[in-house]
Amino acid sequence: MKKGFTLIELLITTAIISLVGIAIYSVFASGIKVWQNSNENRSYERNLRLLSDKLARELRNTFKFSDISFEGTEDSIAFAALIENNQDVENPHYQVGRVSYFLNEEDVFSKRQETYPETFQEEKLGKIEELITGVSRLIFSYCYLDNATGDYKWKEEWKKEEQDSLPKAVKIELVFKPGSGQESKFLKTIFIPIGTGEQKIVFE
Repeated sequence: MKKGFTLIELLITTAIISLVGIAIYSVFASGIKVWQNSNENRSYERNLRLLSDKLARELRNTFKFSDISFEGTEDSIAFAALIENNQDVENPHYQVGRVSYFLNEEDVFSKRQETYPETFQEEKLGKIEELITGVSRLIFSYCYLDNATGDYKWKEEWKKEEQDSLPKAVKIELVFKPGSGQESKFLKTIFIPIGTGEQKIVFE
């Protein structure tokens, strides 16, 4: 007498194989997701390191210039810089201009680069470059010397009226969400060698 599988046995076997397949796929998919998030986090960290190094280099090399003052708010900063105005790598040429860092409406940390003539033309936006996406908060703060107390203090704004001086240091704080979805914070303090940062006292 020949024996075969009953319909119930075939259904049970098919269900078991399906469950094992789903479990294997879930583990594989989770591993792929973790790997992708890890790569995206490393990409964020690499971009932040490159960005912070570039910003630090530009701030340390800033200078006092009568027509382009150092200006800063809580979420933007602008200062005089030497801008490369051609693509000749072997013989680069530079000219005075203004560099700005800010958070745009799409929550992208961005950079604007304007040549000296463009700083006086409102219709000219200069060259805008998007640097870091997914930024939920950007905070700049500025270190100055309070000559009333002799102490160094921080404030969230560097007004245009203070163009005869530069802050002693600039602190940048970025809060962003990489692929993992969890908020991460980046914090760096950049010292400006020629910064005076004196807080003036006005007697009335």
